[in-house]
Amino acid sequence: MDINDIKKVIESLLFVSDKPLLNREIKAVIKNELPENVKIEDIMNELQQEYENLDRSFELKFVADGWTFATKPQYSPWIKILLKEKTILKLSPSAMEVLAIIAYKQPITRAEIDNVRGVDSGGVVDTLTDRKFIKIVGRKETLGRPLLYGTTQEFLRHFGLSHLSELPVIESEKDVLADKKEDIQELPFDNNGVDDKQQQKPEPVNEQNQNVSETDILKNESSENSEIKQESTEVGNTVEIVDKSDEQKTDNASVADTGNVQQNDNNTEK
Repeated sequence: MDINDIKKVIESLLFVSDKPLLNREIKAVIKNELPENVKIEDIMNELQQEYENLDRSFELKFVADGWTFATKPQYSPWIKILLKEKTILKLSPSAMEVLAIIAYKQPITRAEIDNVRGVDSGGVVDTLTDRKFIKIVGRKETLGRPLLYGTTQEFLRHFGLSHLSELPVIESEKDVLADKKEDIQELPFDNNGVDDKQQQKPEPVNEQNQNVSETDILKNESSENSEIKQESTEVGNTVEIVDKSDEQKTDNASVADTGNVQQNDNNTEK
């Protein structure tokens, strides 16, 4: 069987399959017809390019680690009109939130999910498990060995992802904060062209001026101390002078009294 016939067989398998076919699943069906040194990955990539060149309304797409036929997004409005009575699976905001946490942080426990959201997520986790968007992937090697959750192939198929590496990249918290700081602009102020930082910046201190100022302070302090000592000396001298004058007055008074007594005695003798 040549390569063209193998491609037709693969097309028929993809049309009847209700889920994306993995490379190993396709190879298991046509392994007896597959020539040596021919890889199934090369055949599928070549077939995908052929459909792309045909410019049809559908394409061969690699989704959820497998291959499937899918209509192109630009034709979705007409498809919705045709399938308007068909129930479309919609997820609530809380379900989308939990699903995003699991997708980016898997494997993750339910307690860790609750810690991120701040609310109990038990009901949402059970709903996502029933809809086969998430599954139990193991147990965490900690106290109590809680269950670990991860996404499924159905999750990839539903969102049209080939694998988890195609998830949108989320900026880290540090990068976000750094970007915010870069976006912040200082408000203009009327400082006559002078920044606040320049106004608040202290002038450099000259060591020579500082030494001179310290010397002046010491001189002022010594002069003040000398004035205080001089005042205290003058006050002491004044006190002494006053005291001496008082003593002199007392002595003069006593001498005068003695004279008066002698004069009285003389008058008596006469």
